[in-house]
Amino acid sequence: MNSKLFYIKLLKAPLFLGVFIFMFSCENDIQEIRELTAKQDSAIYSAFNVEIKYSTNGKTTGLMKAKVLNRFIEADGKTYINEFPEGMHMIFYNKEGKATSNLKSNYSIYYEDEGRWIAKYDVEVVNENNEKLNTEYLIWLRDEEKITSDQWVKITTEDGVFYGDNGFVSNQEFTSWKIFNINDSFIDFEDEK
Repeated sequence: MNSKLFYIKLLKAPLFLGVFIFMFSCENDIQEIRELTAKQDSAIYSAFNVEIKYSTNGKTTGLMKAKVLNRFIEADGKTYINEFPEGMHMIFYNKEGKATSNLKSNYSIYYEDEGRWIAKYDVEVVNENNEKLNTEYLIWLRDEEKITSDQWVKITTEDGVFYGDNGFVSNQEFTSWKIFNINDSFIDFEDEK
């Protein structure tokens, strides 16, 4: 027998045996595969320079603008989350279609099924009376049409500046608000003459 032929046969046997073992040793539980693939660590899609209109009964109630939108799906396969990693700008409208307030933040996340927005980092809300809210954390409850926070807030009005250590609550137009645990930092502006 030729020695080259013998070595080739000798090499083929372990190679064939290795491939055979590899093919039949890889067994996966279907449920385990579904659980692994259902967990989303990356967006199912991303969009850029986004404008989303919100309406009730055919009337626009809000307009959201963002540079980047990343959409995720939770492990349950039903819960959708929209992330705005470069911030967002929301304009709220009253029933007559007039813009009543603006909300801006450097980061935002929206839990679609709950109708809950979380705005973070340099959050600012300005109403039609030019009253301004500043905070680092804000929640907008879309269906309840209110905004709230449990963290430090600063509200600037023509009457002065109000500080709260434990947040506030307001309607989404930011025309009727209440500060929790208002502290003594109140600055009264004098009329310029």
